[in-house]
Amino acid sequence: MAKQYDVVVAGGGSNSLSAAAYLAKAGMSVCVLEKNEVIGGGLVCRELTVPGFKHEPHATGLIIVMANPMIKNDELELKSRFGLRFFTPEKTIATVYDDETWMSTCVSLDKTCESIAKFSNRDAEAYRAFVTRVIKMAPLLSGAMFKPPVPYGQFAMMLDQSPLGQELLRGMMMSCSAILDELFENEKVKIHFMKWMGIFLLHPDERGTGLMFYSATAVAHTQEESGVYGGVQAFSDALGKCIEYHGGEIRTNTMVRKILVSGGKATGVELDTGEQILARKAVIGCIHPHLLGDMVAGLDPDMVDEARRCELSSHSGVMTHWALHEAPKYKCPEVNDALLVQPVPSKLADLKQIFDDVGNGLMPKRLASIVAHMTVHDPSRAPAGKHTLYFFSFAPKILRDGGWTPAARDRVQEWMMQEYSKYCTNMGPENIIAGMSESPADQNEWSPSFAGGDFMGIGMFQHQLLGRRPTPRLAQYAVPGADGLYLTGPFMHPGGAVTGGGRATAMKIMEDLGMDSSKHMAL
Repeated sequence: MAKQYDVVVAGGGSNSLSAAAYLAKAGMSVCVLEKNEVIGGGLVCRELTVPGFKHEPHATGLIIVMANPMIKNDELELKSRFGLRFFTPEKTIATVYDDETWMSTCVSLDKTCESIAKFSNRDAEAYRAFVTRVIKMAPLLSGAMFKPPVPYGQFAMMLDQSPLGQELLRGMMMSCSAILDELFENEKVKIHFMKWMGIFLLHPDERGTGLMFYSATAVAHTQEESGVYGGVQAFSDALGKCIEYHGGEIRTNTMVRKILVSGGKATGVELDTGEQILARKAVIGCIHPHLLGDMVAGLDPDMVDEARRCELSSHSGVMTHWALHEAPKYKCPEVNDALLVQPVPSKLADLKQIFDDVGNGLMPKRLASIVAHMTVHDPSRAPAGKHTLYFFSFAPKILRDGGWTPAARDRVQEWMMQEYSKYCTNMGPENIIAGMSESPADQNEWSPSFAGGDFMGIGMFQHQLLGRRPTPRLAQYAVPGADGLYLTGPFMHPGGAVTGGGRATAMKIMEDLGMDSSKHMAL
């Protein structure tokens, strides 16, 4: 007979795991099914180069999830019971320009303004005034972040009731570039903040990207960006321990082929082996909107078509990992201890050209990247005295003229290191033990949630945020026409990056089952 649980979870990424952990802690029998050999999805750590060197192939520095009550209030006891530990350097994001100057963002507003003032006292004061206002807006943003979203129109009406809300509503309709032009005079200051849009896989000229700048700024000065001791796999493993501690089961190397639906109700899943696993109360699926109609039969064709039309992000990236003899030493040594370092051009036009190129299927001629050397803060990730390097470069989702073949990926890997070495004093071949790379196609193979290498799931565009993510009909996590089926993943609210978004899915399931979610969550 088929095994049966209260809840069956298709997918073992961080969102699925967090949803499963809340439901298991609430007393439900839960089974998590993950296609890969390890749980975590984009929140994993693996030996990718040579034995003994632990690399984070996707997520590395964490910030949004640190504000989630799951971590902030330790709702799942991941820290107090299951050993999850974080480290937080003073400099969270440092920009190094190709003319050997630098700027950094710190949690401390004063220190961030000091860094900006090296280039413009006026811009430092403008930023201080802006952040002071944005921090007052933080409850408007964070209050909607970690629970099911209100309908988009209702959210806009709420904002329109106060001057601060009206400013935020205006920002939601503007591009990041336009807001930066209003705030700042110095090109390097604009570059420092504009490249944040690259992290969100957005073009800064896209209207609606202003909201991401407001949100990122609010978080940057109210919440520490952190790394995980032992690598982010320790985060996923802590969620797994929580699930199992409360009686749940986790199966890896297990591929879900389809969701079972009978009489308009989701009843379980079928594996690629033909085995069926049944659910009494709910099925949670980490199902990309483009794949919803393939995984679930009998849904409204218009709803399925709407889901297939969800837009992917403006670009993706090539991820490379390196085993090193010693940590990178920058020509600007002040950034050697930053959590994340971002080498970029010193001219605004050059940065904008990079965004244009990657959006048009071309690798840029200049480097715009995200770098982390976590072994500076957590030596346990490499053999004694050795180091790892996480090195991501903005790149097109689909490479023009041939696509992301292994040969194309390897050429880009070589080019990236050549360009990166110009920012450092010690990144010649003599410091490199081994390296490897993953193209957008490789990232998609690891997780169907990363369609086209889009680790945001779908684009963080204004029409795909809040109560419209991924579509208005699916934004409340429940799938109409398949009662008991719920969605979770980076393509759902609150969006891509590591957010602990499964908390909101679990909250919705508890409410639908008539449970008091406040007993398990700080609402």
